[in-house]
Amino acid sequence: MEGILRLGFFTMAEKITAALKGPFPFIVTGAVIAAIWIYFLFLIPRKARRYDSFTEYLNDVLNFKVMLTGVVAKILYIAFTIVVFIVGVVAMFVANFFVGLIGMLILELILRIFFELIMVFFSIQENLVIFNDRIDGRIKDDE
Repeated sequence: MEGILRLGFFTMAEKITAALKGPFPFIVTGAVIAAIWIYFLFLIPRKARRYDSFTEYLNDVLNFKVMLTGVVAKILYIAFTIVVFIVGVVAMFVANFFVGLIGMLILELILRIFFELIMVFFSIQENLVIFNDRIDGRIKDDE
């Protein structure tokens, strides 16, 4: 039975793990740094709400009108994408090219779907905050 389990993916996983044993922490650290850089370079929203004072911003943060987890989720998605890509490339050359390629594509797809589900919740929250701000503005205008 053990001989059957050692065929195929399990032996490839051991080869990939052995190849990435030393540089993996550096890969993850570099991916997080690159993800933060990419986020601040390309993904910061242009139409962000402008605050007149720090106390307004602090009030929104403490009342959970500003969500930080959406930003963290975007940075983690970019970092995980970079790590999965690097591990997939290593798998293509260390183990089996096609298994590494297919595995990388499947993992990227699963990763994208998972983070899209997370971002749906945050987009609902952001839209509700905008909706509430518009309602509050109309109520103040009518009075």
